[in-house]
Amino acid sequence: MNRLGPFNFLYLFLLAFIAPGSVSAMDNSPSRLNPFELPSGIYSKENAPKELPQTLKLQAIFEIKGKHIVTISGENFMKGDFAFGKKVINISNNQVILDAGGQQEILTLEKTRFHIQKDPKK
Repeated sequence: MNRLGPFNFLYLFLLAFIAPGSVSAMDNSPSRLNPFELPSGIYSKENAPKELPQTLKLQAIFEIKGKHIVTISGENFMKGDFAFGKKVINISNNQVILDAGGQQEILTLEKTRFHIQKDPKK
């Protein structure tokens, strides 16, 4: 008759009770198609999200080939784009309306004076 030795019994015990628990704990984590892809919320230095500005500032509104483009806190956007997590829903002559989940925010262009100087050498 072939009886299990103490080491064989311990091995079967570990295999039967402890190993499935560790495998099932791994099953709760979301699976990734690419094993080299970083988990969500973890970024490389090159792909790290930019820090969002505390207050958004409308800096410019201009038109190129019939399309209005706005500069908000140093970034350019068009109607329909998402500006810092808020959708640009309307662009007028001096205002931009942003929508953040049903809550609208209006940014107004401040009037600033600047001088354009022609290069005297040309």
